[in-house]
Amino acid sequence: MPDDLPTLSRSSTGWPDVLPWREWGPEAFDLARTSARPILLVLGGAWSGADERLEVALTDVRLAALVRRFVAVRVDAEERPDIATRYGPAPVVIALTPEGEPFDRAEPDADAVVTLATSALARWDGDREDVLSEAETARITRAAGSAAAAYRRGSSALTPAILDITLDLLETAEREYDSAAHSVEAARLWRYAHHRRRTPGAVERARAVASAALRRAARPGSMCCANDLGEALLAVAELAREDDDLAESLRETVEEAAAFLDAALGDSAGVLRHTLPPAGAPVFADSCARAARGLIEAGSAFNRRDWTARGLRAVEFIAYQMRAGEAGVYHAWDGDARVLGLLADQVETLLALLTAYEVNGGGTYLEHARNLARLLERGWWERGHGFLDTADWHEELGLLDEAVIPFALNVAAAEANLWLARLTHDDRYLDVATETLAAIAPGFESRGAAAASFARVVDRILTAEPEVKVVGEFPVGEPDGVVDPLYRAALRLPVAARTVQRLSLLEDAGLMRDLGLPGDRPRVAYVCAGRDCSAPITNAETLVAEAAALVGFGDPLDDDEDADDLD
Repeated sequence: MPDDLPTLSRSSTGWPDVLPWREWGPEAFDLARTSARPILLVLGGAWSGADERLEVALTDVRLAALVRRFVAVRVDAEERPDIATRYGPAPVVIALTPEGEPFDRAEPDADAVVTLATSALARWDGDREDVLSEAETARITRAAGSAAAAYRRGSSALTPAILDITLDLLETAEREYDSAAHSVEAARLWRYAHHRRRTPGAVERARAVASAALRRAARPGSMCCANDLGEALLAVAELAREDDDLAESLRETVEEAAAFLDAALGDSAGVLRHTLPPAGAPVFADSCARAARGLIEAGSAFNRRDWTARGLRAVEFIAYQMRAGEAGVYHAWDGDARVLGLLADQVETLLALLTAYEVNGGGTYLEHARNLARLLERGWWERGHGFLDTADWHEELGLLDEAVIPFALNVAAAEANLWLARLTHDDRYLDVATETLAAIAPGFESRGAAAASFARVVDRILTAEPEVKVVGEFPVGEPDGVVDPLYRAALRLPVAARTVQRLSLLEDAGLMRDLGLPGDRPRVAYVCAGRDCSAPITNAETLVAEAAALVGFGDPLDDDEDADDLD
């Protein structure tokens, strides 16, 4: 009987002290190889009475003599989720070859574990070559499957693990003072993770990073770039909708930023210039669209209709004054439209149009967005690769030596297509979004701040989100004592992400039929997940409750102690 394994007492590990446990690691596997013994892996949880059946099984007198013929290894699944993912789900007891390949397993029951140990030892002593051969075949098959999946780069590469990986990357970036940790994209992901994962400290990080980003962009003497201000306003607005204290603490800074965009970078035509201009400095479509989006969202979050109206004017300027027909949106305007637009001009304009549609409810914004998405897919998108930062007609102008596939803009284009899919229930948009994200997924960990946006959009595609459909009776802009409160509540839903849409009985009859909604009942709202919708809702409290029930949480901005209680 081997006596080379130390006995670990319960006082030091919390595990039963009958068996000679070893830690998971190279020493245990080296010992298994040199002594030609199989490994008995016990995968469980923390020993606080959480899994009494497994504890009883491992203290069974019949097991003690058998286990000493193995290299006995115990793993806490909570401390080593990677091992739990490979061999789980826990609790479970598994017989492994010295190379770590499983060849037998048992549930956490005393009789089952004793039977496993007896059977595994008999096979190991009598048919070891067969055991090793079967294990090696299983390993080769698994490796081949993984290689094929990586080569295909299909949608199977998009998994919930991407969110967890990226959150770990952001924590590392914080420790190493990497600028990615202080980006607007990081702030938006931390907020998202707070709602989706209840990640401890996530909402505090989101507040700190978003606030700092806005203060940097709006610092006196440094306010110069419309796109930076717009992106910071967007991140702050997402948080301010749910957090009155944060909104009040940043109100003055937001007001200064909005005033700067309007007075210093805007003019009576509705444009928002990129920087403080000399006379005749051009407007750039992508920068103008980002600034407009930030103003619209800030106006909605801070109850400033003048900011929203200013942002809408800028969106309309791009849509009507900078259109290049079938070539999408022009890049610049200096009294006339100049230079056929690149990918950023199309994608940022598309997102701004969708933001305008969501906050304003006017159907013309959605029509413009659908047309632009169609042009984007036809002129910029290449299946299996994503969106290219050029199009056929740019070659003769010599704008780019060769086509490139910018990571961050592909993520933004995918999010816009996901947004359209949730608004229209046209699966073509969802296919484009999914295929784009799958195509750019390899190596996303090295993409810095853009990885945060990638993780957020991937997780949104994989997650059921509330879609709020508010059915109006009067045209957009006319006061309605029922619809207006419903719409405001929908825009302020404290969830990770949502889609809000104002429907007309006449203009949106086809979509309502598709969703199974009655075509003769206005002034109500529905909370939908895909094509499954709630009963008609007529008050804001019920709407918030339905949305919270869909995502499975109560008030998402409770403090951490309350969040633990909810869990």
